[in-house]
Amino acid sequence: MTEKELKIGDIAHLTGISEQEVRTLVQTYDTLFTYRTIGRVRLFPPKAVAIVRELIELSGRGLSPEEIGEEVKTGRKSAAPEEPAGKVVRSAAPLPPEVAIDMGVMRDTLAWQERRIARLVEELEQEQKLRTEEFGRLQKAVDDLQERLSTQQEQLALVAEWVDYFDRQMDEVTRPVLERFRRTVAKKSDPGQPAGRSG
Repeated sequence: MTEKELKIGDIAHLTGISEQEVRTLVQTYDTLFTYRTIGRVRLFPPKAVAIVRELIELSGRGLSPEEIGEEVKTGRKSAAPEEPAGKVVRSAAPLPPEVAIDMGVMRDTLAWQERRIARLVEELEQEQKLRTEEFGRLQKAVDDLQERLSTQQEQLALVAEWVDYFDRQMDEVTRPVLERFRRTVAKKSDPGQPAGRSG
């Protein structure tokens, strides 16, 4: 091969960005790059440096990854909106490559996080609904138990009243008999009573 093939580190050195940023570009715009693999090492032709530089430049103009890929494939350049491209290049401070490159990733990440938050909110609402239903069932069970307890307490109070009533009745019935018995016993045990005297 007459051309010197380049590794990721070589491209990073020639373009002034980090190896991780080069890997991100290669992964994002895989169809724009040609390379061969030896083991785990990718070897790129020298034109990969120009592609990376073009990607960095286009990323700094706020284009989407699809628009950037299309421009690099077709070779056409679109002017930045509302200003001539030359003026932007001369006067505008370009975004750092890592910021420009990650815009698409950030947009996808934000969309994923929004979907995740929506799922979590939905799960939380379902959980809250289940807890509300469970609380309603438990409250009903507690109310039923309290009602039964109240009924039993009323029944026990009624039984206690009947027991007190029967105790009083028994006292009334048994008192005269006991009184007679006591008098009889007292007469027999009184030493002052003459023996043999009859009434």
